[in-house]
Amino acid sequence: MMKTKQKDSLQDWLDWQQTLHPKNIDFKLERIKSVYKKLDIKKIADKVIIVAGTNGKGSTVSVLESLLYESGKSIGTFTSPHIINYNERIRINKHNVKTEDIIESFRYIDSIRNNTTLTYFEFATLTAFHLFNKKNLDYAILEVGLGGRLDATNIIDSNLSIITSIGIDHTEFLGTTIESIALEKAGVMRPFCPCIYADINPPLALVNYAKKIGSKFLYNQCDFHINLHSKSWTWKNKDISLELQPLPLKGDFQYNNASAAFQAISILEPKILDNELLLKKGIDNIFLQGRYQTISQNPDIIVDVAHNADSAIKLSDNISKSRYRKTHAVIGLLKDKDVYSLIKPMANIIDQWYCGTINSDRGVNSKEIKTHMSSVVNSKNVHTFKSIPDACQSAISSLKSNDRLVIYGSFYTVSEFLNFYKNELWSRNEKYNE
Repeated sequence: MMKTKQKDSLQDWLDWQQTLHPKNIDFKLERIKSVYKKLDIKKIADKVIIVAGTNGKGSTVSVLESLLYESGKSIGTFTSPHIINYNERIRINKHNVKTEDIIESFRYIDSIRNNTTLTYFEFATLTAFHLFNKKNLDYAILEVGLGGRLDATNIIDSNLSIITSIGIDHTEFLGTTIESIALEKAGVMRPFCPCIYADINPPLALVNYAKKIGSKFLYNQCDFHINLHSKSWTWKNKDISLELQPLPLKGDFQYNNASAAFQAISILEPKILDNELLLKKGIDNIFLQGRYQTISQNPDIIVDVAHNADSAIKLSDNISKSRYRKTHAVIGLLKDKDVYSLIKPMANIIDQWYCGTINSDRGVNSKEIKTHMSSVVNSKNVHTFKSIPDACQSAISSLKSNDRLVIYGSFYTVSEFLNFYKNELWSRNEKYNE
């Protein structure tokens, strides 16, 4: 059995977990299933919703969580990755779980796993399940970490699955085509249970897989519909039509994610949709950190975790809707990302680029990012820095009235900026809001 040093703090446990298994990602469910069986969990909740997809998972989960919570249901939510605190990954009734509860679960899981090694994500998944099991929850909402078929969250049978979108990402694990990626994500479907696709025109692989296993497959603009208006939006299916206030989430694409959540609610808790006050509270209280989130105004500072081609296109659409004197961007990327696809949609929008190296072995060196950018961006407008905080410091110092700064490229990039902003610039907040 592996010897381990004393683990007292949450960070001690997290550092150790990253050394426990030889791979960060290991698509073999036998190990986590064996430890899950030892936990002797009867059920993590009365009903389980699993959410997969390339982009939009976090938004869909946040809409589901808010609507169900405002209706009086007890909700456990598991998402990843976190942005600031690990505790963000596991929420019960919209509150992050306490550090001491996480550590207690870590200790218990470690005590029963014997020689079975677990990845960092597998440990997090089992911890969420262990904590949910203690709370007698009405609902557990599980966000898939990667893919679907072989993701750790998929060891649980769900009552309903949602696939938000299919795009090119994580090709080394999921395949290089839309259809191959779709087939991996289709693995969250269950026989005779509904699966909702939030986007329009689903890949054929999803449709065929649903038919093969007998899952009821529903998708946007076929089984449910949305229409956007200037000050409201309409959602409807064959049973109901709703006129709703705008979402607090930025971007027209967010209505696709919300529409899938509404379709799920119409199947699992249809009475919620009859309550106008509840729906209003549910929408008003949707919150999702790091998705086109305005941190400061005048000059505007916006963070977005966009980290693949589709999300970069959506980010550029959001940015293009407002005019500023100049738009600056801080970008940091991970090595498994296609730099070109993340830069190209923004090339004609950004006036000055500030490339930083993410503080992780997986981070791309800022000078390498600049080299990749050379085919679409004038190199004189690209500045490189040893770290994300250094890039942010320089970018913020360059801002003038009616300028805008966008920080994107990775969850890591946004996390490092937010920590920097909180620790180094908090005292200057008033200046940016004068």
